[in-house]
Amino acid sequence: MQSTSHRQHSLLLGATQGIGFALARRLGRKHHHVTVTGRSQASIDQALLRLRSAHPEGSFDGFILDLKDHQAAHHILAATAGPIDHLVLCGSSEAAWGPFESLTADALERALGMKVVGYLNAVQAMLPHLAPQGTVTFIGGAASRAAMAGSVGIAATNGALEAVTRSLARELAPRRVNLIAPGLTSTEFWETMPEAEREAHFASFTARLPLRRAGLPEESADAIAFVIANGYVTGSVIDVDGGWHLG
Repeated sequence: MQSTSHRQHSLLLGATQGIGFALARRLGRKHHHVTVTGRSQASIDQALLRLRSAHPEGSFDGFILDLKDHQAAHHILAATAGPIDHLVLCGSSEAAWGPFESLTADALERALGMKVVGYLNAVQAMLPHLAPQGTVTFIGGAASRAAMAGSVGIAATNGALEAVTRSLARELAPRRVNLIAPGLTSTEFWETMPEAEREAHFASFTARLPLRRAGLPEESADAIAFVIANGYVTGSVIDVDGGWHLG
């Protein structure tokens, strides 16, 4: 997957829906060659169909990747992904939500294994293929930015990613490493929740936000596109949370 002379190559891990998919659309409009990954061929095919339909002039491809299978993911990325300019780690299907008293070690280990160990494993695999002035961008979350009951597990996971971002920004320079921390965002993730329960959850949460609404995937995608493009931003955590981090 070689980048052409007029296109930067962006590899988006876990980008068949939600914020990652919104970013793929945005970068496609900016003449990036965009590679997306998903956990099934069906999800990749559907995402590519939507991307190519919306942007016939764009350049898109994709391949299957499961970040939880660390050994296979490392091999696949090293062998398949090709030279890249921008690596964005979007996808996590494991979240350790719930009261601390019922949080299990297994749930916490799955979340950390996916979103911390899995992400770092992917970055390590891609280092030999990442441009000298390239970027790495993590998607974390608002749970580590402000205290909330029932969020110890996910706060620990996203908090670890914030520490990783600062350390890697030092170690990998002049490559740039940043993290975007979205808050409540209207994505396909919530479609698995019954409608009435989802509406009640959104209403309760957004009532506590200064902006009084959930975010859009495109708003987080805009923030990621900003840190990719701005050559003087590294080691930063950017909140896209409607003011949730204000407490």
